[in-house]
Amino acid sequence: MSSRRIEITVLSGENLRIDGKSVKKNAFVVVKVDPFNYGTTSVDALGGSYPSWNEKLDLELPKHASFITLEVQCKTSSVNRNIGFAQIPVSDFIGGYLPENYLHFLSYRLRDASRDKNGIINISVRVKAPEYSTYSSKNGLNLSGYGTAAVVGCSSQVGGLNVQGYGMYSSQHQQQQQQNRQQRLGIPVGEVATGIPVWCMNRA
Repeated sequence: MSSRRIEITVLSGENLRIDGKSVKKNAFVVVKVDPFNYGTTSVDALGGSYPSWNEKLDLELPKHASFITLEVQCKTSSVNRNIGFAQIPVSDFIGGYLPENYLHFLSYRLRDASRDKNGIINISVRVKAPEYSTYSSKNGLNLSGYGTAAVVGCSSQVGGLNVQGYGMYSSQHQQQQQQNRQQRLGIPVGEVATGIPVWCMNRA
């Protein structure tokens, strides 16, 4: 894929300051992939130096992108003032053993224009999985990513279910195949094996 889409939820900020003083109001965040691809949150008029946005931004992430930038600013009557920024490596939420659509909760130290520490930004990031056409058979088998052409009008082997010609196996035959598969796997017939993968990320 040349690009993918990411969903960034800008959650909150902590201990935001300007010129050594706590921000009083009107903080907002600009999330940038590049100068032409960015999103902006609304202004928090009440949170002061601990603003809360909880706002989702949907952005396109090019394949070559190595980081995204979060800029926290303060809206004033004359000009928007920069509070701090953080550069987020794409590798923090893409790659490894975690699946797409996994929701990452991340926190980063903000730096002001002098590169001094100036507060914290809290976000969540989710890489949106590509959409595929889906066929679901009667026995609950989900053939994601395969259109009808793979099921009807051809002979194919998908997920252990053999689909031949233009006809479909009867419900009784499907049940028999399911029982045979369960017996091969050592699962008692009539019982259902379920599992929920759990991932845990600890960040300092």
